Amino acid sequence: MVASLVEAIPSTDFGDVELVSVTESKFDHRDLQSWGRGPWNGPVMDISFPDPALLIDGNVWWAYATSSGNTGHVPLAMSNDGNEWTWTEQDSMPDVGPWVDPSDKGIWAPSVFKNDNGKYVMYFSGKRTGARRCAGVATADYAQGPFNVTDKPFVCDDAGGGVIDPFQFDDGEYRWIIWKVDGNALGGKTTCTGSPSSGEYKPTPIRIQKVSRDGMTLQGSPKTILNHNGDADDGLIEGPAMWKRKPGSYVLFFSTHCYNSDQYDIQYAWGTAPDATFGYRKTLASSNPNQPIYGPGHMDIASDGTTIAFHGRDKPGNPSDTKRRMYTGKIKFPDDDYSEGIKVLNYQG
Repeated sequence: MVASLVEAIPSTDFGDVELVSVTESKFDHRDLQSWGRGPWNGPVMDISFPDPALLIDGNVWWAYATSSGNTGHVPLAMSNDGNEWTWTEQDSMPDVGPWVDPSDKGIWAPSVFKNDNGKYVMYFSGKRTGARRCAGVATADYAQGPFNVTDKPFVCDDAGGGVIDPFQFDDGEYRWIIWKVDGNALGGKTTCTGSPSSGEYKPTPIRIQKVSRDGMTLQGSPKTILNHNGDADDGLIEGPAMWKRKPGSYVLFFSTHCYNSDQYDIQYAWGTAPDATFGYRKTLASSNPNQPIYGPGHMDIASDGTTIAFHGRDKPGNPSDTKRRMYTGKIKFPDDDYSEGIKVLNYQG
């Protein structure tokens, strides 16, 4: 396994990525405002907005989130600049469709793109009736929805524990779907399970598969590009996102540990192709008492190639009154040689 990782990674040192400047996204809401000057340079709406996904559509920025509280199946926020955000109060998926369990309509980790035909396509994770979670597809004529779910799920893996965190990726020629096999849902040694820890860690691989350019049809076979590192990750990785630095240079962002743990973090790894084995792992963001975001994770990168979004809790230890709020930051990939490293820009420019 180690040999295959080494063979897949270019010999050139890519340099480290650091997250040194973040801003808590500004949510504006008429009736539920809870203003306060926070440490991240902005007032915040008192709602959770977990697993944020970004879409730039013309001059408008959209952010989509996992179901949380009474904010809808897929909560929606908008911005004119990627900095100041407004919660729209709109559910971008008012109907979860025919295959999602009516007793568990929670929609997780949406990922949205505009396909070559001008349709907006959302990948998401939903619980199938009588089974585990699958990746689904929904389409809309507008970025804000309403998104209509297809009749059948897109990717399922009940034996592996289910499918969560589907992410869309376009390398400029081929389109892909990336997901996590939710092995920790089956139990095992990890602390991130609903049952007592026991035995060995279950695999939680990040997998990738080609799809048609419209994003609606699977092509070829899935391939595992990364798995957890046992105790170092508490037996799980999740929340994949990918960026193409240039041909032959791809970055896979992901989170490790349990989502409700202060050890939840954002890491990244490098590969030579979207479906290569990824390695050369580094940490991008983690909990820090001097930077009071706890359990930062589930990152997305906007199509501008510099703006990232992720969620983090505002209190340590995951108390019942905590929120998973959306945060944003700026990163810059090197213009020339990797030895320059990846720079982090001051969010305010």
